[in-house]
Amino acid sequence: MSSPDITARLSTSGQLLVRSGIEIGRILDAILEDHVTLTASLPPQLMFLSQLVYVEPVKGYMLLSYSYHKAANAAALTVPKLTFRCNHRGAQFAFPGTTPHAVVHTGKPCIQCELPTIMLAIQQRRAVNRVAVPAQAPVNLSDPTIPLCAGTRLERARIRHPQHEPIEVDLEVRYVTRVKLANGERASRIGCKILSSADNLEELIRLFIIDLQ
Repeated sequence: MSSPDITARLSTSGQLLVRSGIEIGRILDAILEDHVTLTASLPPQLMFLSQLVYVEPVKGYMLLSYSYHKAANAAALTVPKLTFRCNHRGAQFAFPGTTPHAVVHTGKPCIQCELPTIMLAIQQRRAVNRVAVPAQAPVNLSDPTIPLCAGTRLERARIRHPQHEPIEVDLEVRYVTRVKLANGERASRIGCKILSSADNLEELIRLFIIDLQ
């Protein structure tokens, strides 16, 4: 059973508990092929972000990449089991990775875990997970002469979160479009690429994506 097969079945059942080793292997292969990001929460408040590197169904293990966050890597190697979660092809998956330990694969360090014997698949419900975005937000424009067009780079911008200190990043404007708000007013929608260190990007993912799910 592949991920598309799971998605079709979830449309009627809502969730599935997969126990077949063959089915689990196929799902893991699809996750590996699509380079899906896996998350695992670690004490006290660390988030381990990884990707599958290799799946060995015969010997019963999987290899995962290290996170860019050293503290999360160290914590991942001290627990007996990691619980991984990811979104893939219209479904949410959760599965364990037991006995994590450091290994080297094709000359690169990675983490080896035993293959899961059980996997939970849940249909994504966008209406539940969608976060309402306010029509207006406070903006401090210190230089109105800066052109907000595709290719513009805004340096040392600060992204604020009520539960975190401001995170300083650079923003690269990718596109600017005009949209119509619910009240009929016109506004500009600006899409930006965030440029920052790996640690900052992981923290932003945790604050604004993972913790909101």
